[in-house]
Amino acid sequence: MVQTITVFQYKKLPLSCMIQRYLAHIISYLLHPIFLPFYAILFLMWCNPFYFGSFDSRQGAGLLSVVLANSVIFPLLIMVILQKTKLIEDFTISDRKKRALPFLVMIFFLFWTYFVVKFRLQMPELLTDVMWGAFLSVMAAYFINVLYFKISLHAMGMGNFLAIIVIASFVSLYGLSSVLALGVLIAGIVGTARLILKAHTPQEIYVGYLVGFIMQMIAFIV
Repeated sequence: MVQTITVFQYKKLPLSCMIQRYLAHIISYLLHPIFLPFYAILFLMWCNPFYFGSFDSRQGAGLLSVVLANSVIFPLLIMVILQKTKLIEDFTISDRKKRALPFLVMIFFLFWTYFVVKFRLQMPELLTDVMWGAFLSVMAAYFINVLYFKISLHAMGMGNFLAIIVIASFVSLYGLSSVLALGVLIAGIVGTARLILKAHTPQEIYVGYLVGFIMQMIAFIV
């Protein structure tokens, strides 16, 4: 059972615990799953700008604009509208039953981003697979959330990213062994942050890692 801490209880925490929670909040915001597909596209473009497009090229700028708008900005705007209309309380959505509608919003926008990247922009398959993997992961998370428990989307996003690093190693201009090690470390930090905030149980985080990694691998292989 995930516990929550009220504002009053939060102020009574020792200084070290407060610092931990502040850092955990920062990590959770910076590595929020809504940003990870965009981060993944940036990472792939860095790995091989000749294959995926450079940051300063028209192709690269167009791709980044499409992914940023459709997988980040538009979903966030919808979330703001849902909050203003009281359909959700806040962006954390701690209540599992109230997560269904935001899940459906993300499913729609991830599929639309995948469609645009693949069929309109006609980008390399690995790039489109990133968006397809994100879509499959959120679909799986939706059913797990509805039927079983509140899976950690932060952990799932990190599982996606680790799978992307593994596959990117086959086309990257650089060795990615140290990047993979760093990715594992960051994934662990993200999971720890979610535990510190008492947002999830260990089971929900472990399942998140597993679902994200497997769904992204399925997107690359199938």
